[in-house]
Amino acid sequence: MQTLNDIASSLEVSLQTVYNRKADAEKRLGRKIEGTQHPTDKRKIIYDAEAIALITGQPIEPIPALETVAVTVETGNHCQAIAQPEMNGLGFSLEQFRADDIEALIFEHPDEVADQFLAVADQLVAGMGADIKAREQRLKATRTAQNKVAEKAQELKLEQRLYRDHTRDLDMAQTEQTQSLQDALQALQSLGKPAADGATV
Repeated sequence: MQTLNDIASSLEVSLQTVYNRKADAEKRLGRKIEGTQHPTDKRKIIYDAEAIALITGQPIEPIPALETVAVTVETGNHCQAIAQPEMNGLGFSLEQFRADDIEALIFEHPDEVADQFLAVADQLVAGMGADIKAREQRLKATRTAQNKVAEKAQELKLEQRLYRDHTRDLDMAQTEQTQSLQDALQALQSLGKPAADGATV
């Protein structure tokens, strides 16, 4: 069982190269190559021989376990005590442990950004709903008005035809009566004679 760091060391390549090979293998297989948690260090993921072979494309011999040798270790007295380093008050920056080829983009308060987005989205949805309702009401009113106008327009069209026919009949009768009256006046005028200048009738 080895970590990706162990695999990179054994192949003498960078850790990023191993990550790339793992991604290529997963894409080729169509599934994830899973590992398991290290028995003592839960932060590490270890991979078995089969997974290592899939990642690297070649089988990797497991690291042989060290043989247990019974020895006796004596501390002896050849040592010299030195001053204990003072660690209290030291400051550390995690910047030195991060990759320097990428910088994360963040919102300081993503929850506020989300709340603002939701508030604006709610207003837009409400606005669109109100607009649809107004348009539907306007369409309904227009349809009602159109129905009223259509009925009256049909009535007006009929009345126009009746009016035309009626006025035509009236005009013809009026003309006929006027001509008859004119003829009577002319006939009456023809019976008389012009009056002489200065004469009395």
